[in-house]
Amino acid sequence: MMNPIKLVAHRGHQQQYPENTLLSLAEAIHAGARFVETDVQLSLDKVPVLYHDNHMRRISGVKGTIHDYPFAELIRIPAYEPKRFGHKFIDQKITPLADLVSLLLAHPQVHAFVEIKRCSIQQHGIETLYQCITDLLMPVVDQCTLISFSKPFIEYASQTAWPSLGVVVEHWSDINTEVIQTIKPEYIFCDYKQLPRSGSINLTGPHLVIYEINDAQTAIQLIERGADMIETFAFTELQQELNQRFHTSP
Repeated sequence: MMNPIKLVAHRGHQQQYPENTLLSLAEAIHAGARFVETDVQLSLDKVPVLYHDNHMRRISGVKGTIHDYPFAELIRIPAYEPKRFGHKFIDQKITPLADLVSLLLAHPQVHAFVEIKRCSIQQHGIETLYQCITDLLMPVVDQCTLISFSKPFIEYASQTAWPSLGVVVEHWSDINTEVIQTIKPEYIFCDYKQLPRSGSINLTGPHLVIYEINDAQTAIQLIERGADMIETFAFTELQQELNQRFHTSP
């Protein structure tokens, strides 16, 4: 029996490489990922780059935020997660969103969930952020789903007719709110800690993606309860464990 569980590589191959780098995303795809997730913010001069944190200390070992730096300076700053990896990946720099577009063009079988960070929305505004990001993503529009915790951003994206959208909910009860019923997103992302302890979690309409899962037993149980996809930091490790459970090869 083939492994039926669809995995999303959260921030790329994050367990083994610095998150949201081109290396991390490329290695996830090389390992077999057909779905990847990454985070996007804008530089001071409004160029999209891949970055998760509000502040840059953990990932880059420098002070400030992404929107404090112009793009030309940002792409010279490492994204190497020194606390996890020391100086092993010091050569990895902050990745422009344009590099992800090139990666997707080279791998048309791969779909990317592009998370728009609330800190960047607060800094630049919904319309500016949307325009800067979607202008770059147009060559791979059919390979990209825009997702965010910000319901106003996804609502705006819906009004402008971006074809695939997802909402990241902070609480399970949020799936029943009027704004989500209005947006009708294609995907709902939810932290496994926010799920009901038992019973079905099957949704009528959107695909349900549960994060952050790194073990096969939990992944299987969630799929049996009604989840559609599992998002993980440990893509290769979880994929291998699931393949063993279902007696398949990668």
